[in-house]
Amino acid sequence: MHGYLIYSQKDVSKNQFFIQSLTTGFANYGITLELLVYETLSDFPSEPLPDFVINRSRFSDISFFYEKHSIPVFNNASVTQITNDKLETYRFLEKTVPVLPAKSPSDYISGEFSYPVIIKSCSGHGGSEVFLANSLEEEKEICLSLQEQPYLFQACASDLGKDVRVYILGNQILAAVLRTSTNSFKSNYSLGGSVRPYTLSIYEKSLVEKILCKLHLDYAGIDFIFHEGKPVFNEIEDAVGARMLYEVSDIDIASLYIQYIVNKLSK
Repeated sequence: MHGYLIYSQKDVSKNQFFIQSLTTGFANYGITLELLVYETLSDFPSEPLPDFVINRSRFSDISFFYEKHSIPVFNNASVTQITNDKLETYRFLEKTVPVLPAKSPSDYISGEFSYPVIIKSCSGHGGSEVFLANSLEEEKEICLSLQEQPYLFQACASDLGKDVRVYILGNQILAAVLRTSTNSFKSNYSLGGSVRPYTLSIYEKSLVEKILCKLHLDYAGIDFIFHEGKPVFNEIEDAVGARMLYEVSDIDIASLYIQYIVNKLSK
């Protein structure tokens, strides 16, 4: 059996541990996992077709391509398409779970959301390209810096520097991690935030389960921020990182992910 593991060029070097863990782990099952770099694929490989694809590139076109050839893709193409566009994600889930108001530049009127206002690119991840504007002047400056890509405006949560990531495996809750920061409104671990294990409340679990009823997530992260002490949906990380989970727990997520995929392929 032969599978493809697809990453974008910029993510290959910083994900070597996870790449090696998956490659070695699948080899223990007699499965070859081949690393492909998305940007180098002028034509998606179709001869011979792989038995499965793990797409961590955040690009859905390659997932749709293989799914049209009846090849299982983890996560599926719809998940990748929706979750890597934050505005589309909010629109998809706004009637399902609490979401802070968000608008595209064409729908937003300056001052519509009280300052500070959040401005973020629609495709950013890991806390990148997320900005806090405290005035109209700052808003204009940030928008100028984002002109080359789609972005959105969002009302600012009251409880800054705190969020929870819920790790999902096989469309089930695996674990949760609380991230906090005392020097930034962003609490991302990659940006210096502190992390510790977190026990979800019954209400928080119910929010996650509502999302999982609408999107089947093979392996992903669901992030919640807090507004007036209550959890509010923030985003879904399609190609979720594993560093935090390894840091705060004994869970070997790479091994569990491999077992999950092997079981799915054997059915």
